Amino acid sequence: MSPGQLQIIDLVLGVLVIVARTHTAFEPGPGPLPIVPLGSGLIHPTLEILLPGLGAGLAIALRRRLPLAALALIAVCISVSAGNGESPVLDPFVAIPMYQVAANDERRRSLPALVAVAALFIGASVVHSVASQRAQLETLGLVFVVAAWFVGDSVRARRTYVAGLAEQAAQRQRETEERAQRSVAEERLQIARDLHDVVAHSLSVIAVQSGVGRHVIDTQPAEAKRALAAVEATSRSALDELRRMLGVLRRDDGERAALAPAPGVGALDPLMQQVRTAGYPVDLDIRSTAVRTLSPGVEQSIYRIIQEALTNVVKHAGPARVHVEIRDDGDALVIEVNDDGRGLSRPPTGPTGEDGTEAHHGIVGMRERVALYDGSLSVGPRPDGGFRVFARLPLDALAAS
Repeated sequence: MSPGQLQIIDLVLGVLVIVARTHTAFEPGPGPLPIVPLGSGLIHPTLEILLPGLGAGLAIALRRRLPLAALALIAVCISVSAGNGESPVLDPFVAIPMYQVAANDERRRSLPALVAVAALFIGASVVHSVASQRAQLETLGLVFVVAAWFVGDSVRARRTYVAGLAEQAAQRQRETEERAQRSVAEERLQIARDLHDVVAHSLSVIAVQSGVGRHVIDTQPAEAKRALAAVEATSRSALDELRRMLGVLRRDDGERAALAPAPGVGALDPLMQQVRTAGYPVDLDIRSTAVRTLSPGVEQSIYRIIQEALTNVVKHAGPARVHVEIRDDGDALVIEVNDDGRGLSRPPTGPTGEDGTEAHHGIVGMRERVALYDGSLSVGPRPDGGFRVFARLPLDALAAS
């Protein structure tokens, strides 16, 4: 029911209490009613009977909005009625606001209210002699009050329990949504890294090879032919990578797309060959036993770090020889790429970097991949010329991946 309907029910109950109480006041009796002193003035006996009933009806009508005040008011009315020696007809009605107090207030507030009302009933029973019929009726009223408190307290406890379950469910829902949002953000970041690595590397090699072909096409047709073959191979490789990533993006939930595996350490030889065809002598030295036990995700990160380092060589180093090394170093796996070209005067640090946005994003991407495994990355010019990329990945973090 709506709060308005419940309030109407309370009003009806209050009116019924008042009507039941006033019926006693207007019953015919012998002779005129005397005037008796009460308080500081003279009150007609009819009012003495009416006032407790009016107060009790008002208390029941207000029990939902002001439960404690309603309980106090009806307790006062019962006290006045008992003091006048009247029938304890109001006693059972105190259970109504008592239920409301117990159902809405915490136990530390409702329990003292129960004790106070119980003391009122016990005191009235003692005053009217425990063996009297009136005392027995007041004891019955006390039972009603205690039962109402227990029912109301149980309702409050159940309501709190259900609210706690609802809050836990809402919290789990929020956590699920946050995890989904983080997952989406991580997926976007991973896709951005992969797109940058694939596009930047492939276009750099294509740009170098197409430039070579353009310069020698008239004088050295065979060399131009080799350059165009390298452009074709690099383009096909880039397209395959892009198809793989787009396949992941377009795949529906539960659909298993037939996709090529992500590149790993085993794909480094073809990567070296691409760089060699671009005119950069490069050699690969793998001196690691840990690399054989790495997960595909770790292998892909190693591949992308080396790919980005080689892309920067092609874009910025000029004529250079490159040495790529993967080795075990105590409790870490080391990835080192050195070249003897002109390199960068220093790695870009601003939002776009002094040497271009792509270079900045590439180095940032390497740092992010290393940070995934609690590793460290050092990039910068070598003392004897050239450029050095040095990544150190703890083996414990790699094993846990």
